[in-house]
Amino acid sequence: MVVSEKTVKQQVLHRIKIIQGHLRAVEKMIENDSSCIDVIHQSMAIQKALKRLDMALMKEHLGTAVVEQFQNNQISKSIDELLSLYEMK
Repeated sequence: MVVSEKTVKQQVLHRIKIIQGHLRAVEKMIENDSSCIDVIHQSMAIQKALKRLDMALMKEHLGTAVVEQFQNNQISKSIDELLSLYEMK
């Protein structure tokens, strides 16, 4: 399973590099006075990439930490962690 975890880590880091590239593109677009619509399109791509990053992280969490917590009878801890994602602070 260590190989799988390393692969997930590499995939997540790759996604982050893509997002950083999108952010740099938005910065340049704004510096170059690109149209607002073009900047918004790029911003929406960033948001979509962030959502995919979140989903990859959630999948990994559900497949590892949550399973372990359930096996160790820490169900309420797992539920609290997941619900905390939806709290606005």
